[in-house]
Amino acid sequence: MELSLRSVREVMGLDPDIRLGLVLERATRRDHRLGGTVCSLAAAEGHRMGALGTALLDVERARHDEHERLIALVREAGHAHVLKGAALQGYYPPGVLRTSRDVDLLMPDEDELWAAVAAVARERPVDEARVSMLESDGRRHWAVALNWPSPESDLDPVYAAEFLSAAFVGNSTNVPLRAEWPANPVVAHLLLIAEELFQQPLRGRDVVDAAVLADAMTERDADDLLRAAEHLMLAPEVHEALTRVNAVPGLASGISRALARDLGAAAERERARRAAAGSDDGTAVVVHYGFPLGPALSSPTVVVEQDAEMTVVRCPVGGYLMVDTLSVPVELARAALDRHPGAVLPH
Repeated sequence: MELSLRSVREVMGLDPDIRLGLVLERATRRDHRLGGTVCSLAAAEGHRMGALGTALLDVERARHDEHERLIALVREAGHAHVLKGAALQGYYPPGVLRTSRDVDLLMPDEDELWAAVAAVARERPVDEARVSMLESDGRRHWAVALNWPSPESDLDPVYAAEFLSAAFVGNSTNVPLRAEWPANPVVAHLLLIAEELFQQPLRGRDVVDAAVLADAMTERDADDLLRAAEHLMLAPEVHEALTRVNAVPGLASGISRALARDLGAAAERERARRAAAGSDDGTAVVVHYGFPLGPALSSPTVVVEQDAEMTVVRCPVGGYLMVDTLSVPVELARAALDRHPGAVLPH
């Protein structure tokens, strides 16, 4: 495998001779998110960077440095697995940057997760917090997202951290939430790329990520991946990701081709299982979205107040009325305000 400007052009379906400025313009789009990779590859391959290229690389490196500081802060509060992002940077060639806008953290222990959320809220100028509660098989899980302004520039995208108590949440129909985390990190990260196919198509960055992970795999890693992909019901998605890698001549490798071949039968078995299970087999995850009620309802630890009328979550970043849709019934919002005099609705 060779990660180069040529192979990145191939990932994005661009002509090999297209001007580098246009490559960067395409790379920064949401469906690719390869801007930092293109800039660092341009520098490594000897292209003229000028003031613009130097500034772009400085911004990317500053974000990478802040992510490392954020991870260290979170790990003071508890055990955390970094999901993709900064963890995948170590698989990229030296000097080549992986564009990462946020930090995703898996913290299975509920108390440690909320302690980490509280620590980040104290140490960073958080101005937006989103809380979701997921219920599956009688267990409760959390997804908490914090955003704050870039310390570098108001033109820079916001910084963000997302805290999860389960990384593999399924497809809400016939693939359930799976709370376990694979022991093999290279396998775990490739499975996470596959899991995201339940929410959105592969981006250009995802294809590059899958390629560098496959290239780093040993025979033992490959065996672990084949077992874990089937066990976690992700064989079709892993097969799709590797097929995309193998469609890019510069990224395909012997291991990525072998893995795609060996996963074919498992992918067919999983598709058949899903078809037989249908869309209502009792494995669906129930997601409750948090409607903010303001900081007056905050709590040092998480408290869930639930009765037949409503569910309110108090946590370190405020109070939240939990609803099952993205819109909140007016009557329910009024009832929450009546019950909690300190509550305020967002503007």
